[in-house]
Parts: sequence; C-alpha cells; structure tokens
Amino acid sequence: MESSGTPASALEQALVEQPEPAPGSEGRQPTSGRPHRANRGRLPARYRDNVPEGPAPLPPPSPSPSGWQLRPHHEPLPSSTSEAVSQTTRTSANRFGLIREYNGPVPVVDPEDEVSLDELVDDSASQALPAERALGPDISRTQRRGVLIAPYPNMSSFLFGRWFWNGAVTKSESDRADLLDNCILHPEFNPQDLHGLNWKKIDRDLASTAADAGLWGSQDGWRFADVTLKVPLGNKTSPQDYTVPGLAYRPLEEVIASVFSSELSAGFHYTPYQMLWQPPTRADGHVPPLEKVYGEVYTSRAFLDAHAELQRSPPEDGCSLPRAVVACMPWSDSTHLAEYGNASLWPIYLLFGNQSKYARGRPSANACHHVAYIPKLPSDIDDLIHQHTTKEGIDKIVTHCRRELMHGIWRILLSDSFVHACRHGIVVKCFDGVTRRLYPRFFTYSADYPEKVLLATIRDMGNCPCPRCLVAKESISAVGTHRDMTLRVRKARVDDADRRFKVNLARSFIYEQGKGIASAAVETLLKPQSLVPTINAFSERLGEFLPNFHTLFVPDFLHEWELGVWKNIMIHLLRILHSEAESRVRELNSRFRQVPVFGRDTVRRFSDNVSEMKQMAARDFEDCLQCFIPVIERLLPTAHNSIVLDLLFDTATLHALHKLRMHVDSTVHAIDVYFPVFTASLRQFKQVTCAQFETTELPKEARARLHRQQRQQRLSLGDSSSSSTGPILAPPSTLPSAGLTTPGPMPRRKEFNMNTYKLHSLGDYPTCIVSVGTLDSHTTQIGELAHRIAKRRFARTSKKDFTKQMTDIERREARLLHMSHELSALGDASDPSLLPHPGPMVPRSKADAAEEELIEGESVPLSIHHYIARSQKVYEYLPHFVRTHLRDPAAKEHLLRRLDRTSEDDISTIDIPDDHHRAFHFEHERMYRHQTMRINYTTYDVRRGQDIIHVATDHCHVMVQANEDFPDPQMGGDSETRPAPNNSEPMFWYAKVLGIYHVNVLDCRTTAAARPLRMEFLHIRWFGRDPDWRSGWAAKRLDRVGYIPESDDGAFDFLDPHDVIRGCHLIPAFSEGRTTSLLGPSVLARPSSDHDEDWERFYVNRFVDRDMFMRYFGGAVGHQTALAPSVVHLLASRGGQPHSSTSGSLEQATTGDSVTSTAASPLVDSALSRNSFEDDEMDDTDPEEEEYDSDVPFALL
Repeated sequence: MESSGTPASALEQALVEQPEPAPGSEGRQPTSGRPHRANRGRLPARYRDNVPEGPAPLPPPSPSPSGWQLRPHHEPLPSSTSEAVSQTTRTSANRFGLIREYNGPVPVVDPEDEVSLDELVDDSASQALPAERALGPDISRTQRRGVLIAPYPNMSSFLFGRWFWNGAVTKSESDRADLLDNCILHPEFNPQDLHGLNWKKIDRDLASTAADAGLWGSQDGWRFADVTLKVPLGNKTSPQDYTVPGLAYRPLEEVIASVFSSELSAGFHYTPYQMLWQPPTRADGHVPPLEKVYGEVYTSRAFLDAHAELQRSPPEDGCSLPRAVVACMPWSDSTHLAEYGNASLWPIYLLFGNQSKYARGRPSANACHHVAYIPKLPSDIDDLIHQHTTKEGIDKIVTHCRRELMHGIWRILLSDSFVHACRHGIVVKCFDGVTRRLYPRFFTYSADYPEKVLLATIRDMGNCPCPRCLVAKESISAVGTHRDMTLRVRKARVDDADRRFKVNLARSFIYEQGKGIASAAVETLLKPQSLVPTINAFSERLGEFLPNFHTLFVPDFLHEWELGVWKNIMIHLLRILHSEAESRVRELNSRFRQVPVFGRDTVRRFSDNVSEMKQMAARDFEDCLQCFIPVIERLLPTAHNSIVLDLLFDTATLHALHKLRMHVDSTVHAIDVYFPVFTASLRQFKQVTCAQFETTELPKEARARLHRQQRQQRLSLGDSSSSSTGPILAPPSTLPSAGLTTPGPMPRRKEFNMNTYKLHSLGDYPTCIVSVGTLDSHTTQIGELAHRIAKRRFARTSKKDFTKQMTDIERREARLLHMSHELSALGDASDPSLLPHPGPMVPRSKADAAEEELIEGESVPLSIHHYIARSQKVYEYLPHFVRTHLRDPAAKEHLLRRLDRTSEDDISTIDIPDDHHRAFHFEHERMYRHQTMRINYTTYDVRRGQDIIHVATDHCHVMVQANEDFPDPQMGGDSETRPAPNNSEPMFWYAKVLGIYHVNVLDCRTTAAARPLRMEFLHIRWFGRDPDWRSGWAAKRLDRVGYIPESDDGAFDFLDPHDVIRGCHLIPAFSEGRTTSLLGPSVLARPSSDHDEDWERFYVNRFVDRDMFMRYFGGAVGHQTALAPSVVHLLASRGGQPHSSTSGSLEQATTGDSVTSTAASPLVDSALSRNSFEDDEMDDTDPEEEEYDSDVPFALL
C-alpha cells in the first residue's frame, strides 16, 4: 500500500538540521535560585478520572438479601433519635465510599435511585423530566388535553400564551427562537385559531383564585387581608388601633399540599438518612473509621431528630398512612423592583429541605414559593403618633409597630389550619404516587441581620446582639477564645417561661399602665438581654412543635462573610494603604487589573479601580479575597507585610472551609481549629498593624457621610423632596446652602472594629453545619437570586398597585408550568416544545456548530475526561513546522516510545528498535491545531465540573499529578536529592498550554492496511517550584512557581490530555517583577504583546474555588483523599487530637484508581520523601470509538 504519511526517518532527517546543543548542556543542573522540576525526565503520575455516581441502591424492605446488613448502629445518633429505632439499615458503599444509613424502615420509593450524570453537573444541571402520570379511566386523551390547557380554547392559544408569559419583557435572540420553534412553527399551531379570542378574559381566568375557577379553584390561591396593630401612645393614653392594608398571602398548608402533589416535588426526600463516608485506605493497609457527611437538610441531625420524634408519636386514629416531615425553610427580605424610583417588594419565600439543595438553589427550579408580600408600615402612622407624643418619641414607637406588624403577619400565616396541620398532618397523594400524611416543621429562617432581629424579637445591635446567644456586645472582641466558645453554649438563648414572663410584664406596663416603650420600668426588665415588648409569633403559635425558635435564625454567609467580615478587613487595608501613600493604592489597582480571569465566571475581570469599590456585589468581594495575597504583597512595610499576609491566608482558609458544600467530620473539626487561628491573626492585625497607622475614612466613605448629613439637614428644614440617592459631586461649600451648616470634607478617624455581630456569628458555623447541613443550603443568596423573578414580573405591571398584578402573574406562570408538565406526561413527552424550559435557550445552527469549537463542545458527554474538537480544518504541515521552529524542536523519539509502550515502565528507559522508526507514519504529514479543550472533572462534593483550556488566553494553565520520589537517606538514598525542609509538598506540577493538537498516526507493524489512530497531545511549557520559597498551611503562604529556564532540558514538553486534572489559576508575583532571562524570543511560547518578557514568579491560587482548595487541604469525598499530612499535623498541634473519625488518617492516600502522594514523615510544609509512583493500568479507548488513542506523541528537547 502507498502511504500518504511521512516515515519516521524522514522527520528525523529534518531534525538533523537543528542546531546542536551547547557543550555541557546535557543534564545541566538548574541555576541556583531558579525554579526547577524534580524528576523532569518523567511523565506526570497517571491520573484516573472517576465519574460521579449516585449512592448505592436500597435493599428491599423485607427480607434482607445477601450483602445487606441490618444491625444496631455502633455509633448511635443523639439519644432523642436512637431511642426511636432498634436497628439501622446500611447500604453498600459506592465507588466514592458513600454509605446511606436509615434508622428504621427504608423508603418505599427511593428519590436517588439511578441518579443520572446530568443531575450531578456542577452549577449547570438541568431538571430531570418528571415521571408520567396515569390518566383517568373515563376520559380520552383529547378530552384530557382540553381540560389541561383550560382556559385556553385550543393548542394554538396555549402555545402563544405560554410564550408570552414565560418570556422576558426585553426580547432576545433566544426569545425569538422560542417564538419561532415552539409556537409559530409548531405543527399544531394554526394562526386562524387565534382570531377573536378575548385574551384579557383568558389571562383573568388563568390567574383566578375564585371557587369556580375551573381546574384550580380557590386552592393555593392568593388571599388579601389587613393587619390591625395596637399603637401604644404612652402618657396614660389608651392604645389606638391602626390598620395596615395590603397583605397578600397564600395559606401555608395549601402551598404544601399543592407543591407535594405536583411535579415540583419530584425528587423530594421523605425518609431522612445519615450519610457516611469510608475514607480511603492508608498506604499501610489501615482502614480509617467511618466519618459522617454533612450537606443536605434531609441528612442533617435536625431532620433525623424530627423524623424520629414523629415516628415515636402515636398515629392518627384509624390512619395507617406513612408519616413524613415537611422541612419548611422560610426566607424574607425587601428588594427594590426598579433601578429608579422607590418601588419595592417585601416577599416571603418558602423553601423545602426535602428537596436537594442543588436544585433548590437554582431559580429555574421554581423552588422559592412565594407565600406572602409584606406591606410596609404607612407613613401616616407618624401623624397618629405625633398627636399624642413629642417628635423625639416617634421613632421608638414606629420601630415597635414594625415589629408588631411583622409578627401580626406571621400570626396570619401560622393560622389555626396550619397549626392543625402541624399537629395532625395533611393527607397528600405525593407526586411519587405514595399517599402520605405530611407534618410541617420549621427548620431554618434565612434573613439578613436587620430582619433577624425583627423576627427574633430582640434589639438591633443591643447589649446582646446575637439572636442565638446572650454574649454581651463588649465581649465580642474575645471571639474565638476558649471563654467565648464556652459562653455561647452556656448563655444560649432559650424560649423559656422567664423570657415570656418578662415580655408579657413589659407589655402590661405599656398597654395597661400607659408607660412609654423606653420607660425605666421597661428598660430595666428587657435591656439586659436585648429583649423587646413584642410577643413572638413563632413562640406563640408553634411552641408545641418548636421548643426554641431562636435556633431558626441560622448564620447568613452572604452578609456575614463577603459583605461583612471580609469587607471590613478589605476596607481597613485600603485605609492603611491610603495613609501610607496614594501611590500604593494606584499600584494595588494596577495589580488587580492584571489578575487573570479563571473559569466560566469564577474569577472575573476586575474593575479599573477596585479601591473605589463601586457597585461591588458579594461575589466581587469574594473574588478580591481569593486574589488579594499576591496583589498586596510588599505594598506595606516589611514589619507589617508578614502580619497582613498571615491574616489574608487565614481569612481565605476559613472562608473556604465555611463555604464547602459537603463536609465530613474531619473538615468540621478543621473549622473548630482554624477559627481561633483566624481570630488570633485578626487580633494581632488590630493590635500591631492597625495601631501603627493613622487611618481615616476612605474618599467614598467621606462622600457618603456628607451626603447623609446634607439630606438630614434638608429634612430638618422641611425639604422632603431631597433625593436619598446619588453622590455629592461638588464640595459642600458650593452646594445650595439654604441655611445648611455642612462641615468641610475632613475625613474622620476610623479604627478597625472587632465588636460586630457578623464576626461573632462565624463561631456558630460548625454547630449549624452539623445541625441543619452546610451553609449553602440556607444561604440568603438563594432568595437574592429569586428576587430577579419578582423584578421581571414587576416589569410587566402598570407600576400602580402592582402587588395584586404580581400575584396574578405568579399564578399564571405557575399554572402554565404545570400545564406543560401535565401535557408531557399525557404522551407529548417526545415534543420538546411542550416541556418547561429550565432557562433561556441558546439557538445555534449546525453550520455554526461545525465551525465554532466552543459550541461544538457544548454537548460533550460528561462521562469522558476531556474533549478536543474533531475538526481538521486548521493544521500544520510537519516538515514546514519543524523547519520554521528550529528554536523549538520537536523530538519524534518520544512519540515512538509512547507508541511502543507495552508496559508501565518509564518511557525514558524504553529502547526503540530502528525498524520501528520506519513503521510509523503521520497521515498527510499534518498536525491539526485546536484553540480549546474541555476538561471534565469530579468535584470534592461528587459532582461533575468542567474547565475550558483556551490557548493564548488566561485559561491556558493546567495542573497534573506530581511524579517525584526522594530517596530516604536512612534507606541508602542521597540526602542531596531531597527537597529542603522549607519547601511545600510537591503534590502537583503546573504547565502553560502553548498548543492543543492531534495527529493521525499509521502503525504499519501489524498490517499494511493499517487504519490511522487519532492521538491528542498538548504542547506545554513547564513551571518549576521556587527552591527559596516556603509555602503551605503552616507557612501561611501560597505555593510559588516560575517558568523553567530554557537552558533546562525539561523547559518544554508534550503532555497527554488524559493526565490533566483540571485548569489552575496562576497569579503573577507582582512584587518580583518581570524578566527576559528565562526565555529568548519565541512565537510558540508567548504572544508578541509580552515583549519577550515573563513574570519572574507566579502564585498558585489554591483558594480560587472550593474544589481547588480541597485538592490541597484533603478530606474530599469526590477526590477520594484524606486530610493532607501537614493539615493533620496542624490540627493535632493547634487544636488537640483530631476528631475521632479522623484519628489515624494521617496521610494523603487514595483508593482505587486515583494517584496522590503519601508522606513518609510529618514535617510541615516541606517537600517530604515519598514513594515512587507507578502508572496505573489505564484504558485509553474512547467509549465512542474503539480505535481512538490519545497517548502523548511528542516531547520537546
């Protein structure tokens, strides 16, 4: 056969023309102080990608088959739960070591049975289609469909109406595509059917909640009510009744019945279980004990206790239905509906802990059920109060009325019907086909601090500001100390008879004796514990089922971390830089502008002026925290630089631990240990660094203060038209005076404040995680995202009396969604246009998909490790490529060793016979080039994530498993080959991807008619570890790497895409500057815009996301790793012995296929001696193409 490829010898002949290496360059040792990579002749350790999977299936209820164990639990739950059951059922472990443990009977229907990979996609999963519903026996399919789409008279009107109400107000290309594909071009759409329709009547009927409203009736509809308050006026004056109109609400018991019987409850959990994890077996064969896993509400201690208590209680007379707990998780906060004006909405959302938090956190899942719109206290109440009291006393009475209004609304929501449902249950035929008796229980209430104090009936930043404990405000600065942690437990708030007696007595002083709200008698009674004279609705209505309502008010990660503790630290660091020199602030802004982006939107491009903090949201502050260490390095004097870097490292560590979406016992114990470390660093920062600088207000703070002063003085002069928004653009001396006496813009002295509730609240996070699950399950961010839906609905209203209009729109959208699901279950599931869209569709043609690699990869199967486009339009002609890039020669020898690799030996030790060189051919003498590659990886919480590697952009850095071994001197090894004790553990290698290629290789050794094999590879430039840098958890420094000098043999290489773990985030070490000494001019290694310069060093950002953090920290279920050795050492040295479930897990180890390092000694943050790695057997066959081979074909000299 005539081959169209190039024989191996021909390419070798082309390589002969390359310049000879300089004498002595072979085996040249790295220059002292320059980055180097140990064992540079080796390939990275072989990486095995384990695809996520759901838990192992449940056993049959009875009898227990072989392989399933029914036995008493050797690690009992709390006594309130363990008394309710006599035996437990454990499933077998899945490939990640996850085990489900049920106390009592297993559920009849398993919501996690055969979980698909699409449901485990990180942040981009689509809703699984609901199960089909059975049709009534006496109704035809055509008649049934006509009933389902009522009040629409035909399918054409339904299709058009659904498009109109589900689409956005501002139209986009996706809306146009939806209109064309799913309405106008739909086979059942007939324009003639739309003639003469009364659309207003149809819309009115669709939103109607009247008793005769067709299919829905009045069930689950909106009601409207007024709330009557008794306004205490003091001065022996009888309280006056005041009515607040405009409350819109839905009865909670009806919402529960509607949701649990509809497709919205698909996947709900009715029987809780304890999730257990079997950590990986250690290298010495020791099997660590089981650890508990914390994540979902339905696996939390609170749900297990509530379920056990319910099963212990006597059943209803004559009822044998299974009983289940409904985990109610309300959320409330006010939001502005428009960018301009004062239109606002104060919604209450109801979420259910029976649903997975990954679905509950997506707005497209419709998991935030609108149950009430709270009216604001009308301004005319001031007139009523002013008639009986002085102006100075109005504010206290108005504040009291706001509390009374909030709890008056909750008394309406917690009606007698709802309390009856809590006591006797609601009989509902759930969506999974099982009829159950459901018992509502409250687990959490998510709100920001101002709303928490309203709901908890305590004073805003009073003497005891925490809604969960009675720690005094002046004692908060001792946060993190042993005394502080003890006081939280000893002084926990309880809803006992003493608290209720004080409140009732204070109310008798106010309402019966006519004393003022701030009178001495009331203050003496309530002020010590920051109580207020308002009867708590949760205590009054749910005391039987909620013994202590204070436990509802869980920490709020969004406002307490990103917008709280970290924001305060960042602001004060900016104040210090301003006090040091304005040039330092400009340098900080310049460095932030040069920080590379990462991920789809994990770290976005920073603004031009970060120090101004204009329009920064919580996620922007989080990005700043993750990247702040390299940016601020050496901008402060040396004495304070170390203190600040220590604080930033501890802050980022604790922030990452708190924000994990899956915890185990060992990581919860790590929080207990790291929290005192963080607070100690914070106190050192305050006592040493802050004391050395005269810090004043930032320019932004000064402008905001002057704006407030101006507005207050205008109001005091009776000018109520002054706007409350917009900065002062002119100095106070040039503003219209009108009698104002605004002082000049002299910045005020500002000191760092540690006596804040937000800092105090961080100490309650471990308790909350163990009790009700991880913080992402009840974060206020879920409600903030749901506000977008409310704002979209507001845009459809007339802007006048919009609350009623928004309730109608909510009902229309909910019922249209239900219609779509019912139609799909009716038999139209094959028609995607009838299914509800989880989000906006992105239209793309086949032609576009063929030419655009990013679009082509959108449908890549999640089960494969990586995806490189199949296109062969862009290629390099090999002889021309080799001659053109003589300075970057490619070695065919490495490819031949790969092709001839028949064992797991290191390829550098394999000799390739000469006749094999002539047996391989490159088809058409071409090497095909690509711009992007998609890497699928399994996250720490056993979900599927994806990174995009894009050549010549910020997304061009990758990480691989390190493959190093350092002989032990006691075992005959050379101590000179071991890394210095101050080096970090070499767990990973890092590289910059210069090119993404594939070649079609012909192997003619077996047959003359050989078929070409596709082989993929990455052209990379290696990074090496900085030999003079100490990093890691004990050193509190990021890993520092740099490009290997071109004089080193291993500066450039080719890499197998299968060895890539994921993309990594490398931030330049700005303080080290740039250099031209690492590499001469090269068109392959860097763009021309770099002017032949490289950054001297880079920092490896281990805090860029939670998955990256856990790859260094260890203890990740999805990564199958135990805690890193240095972490275990720190936990043992700083926090006593580790948790019982982690004792013994003292080494980084893996089970099954993953390869990680095992430390031979407990040295902290040093490059430890480690066993040599051997490549595991790996099947390189593509599941879609048996002859697909993607081993590494090249290595640069």
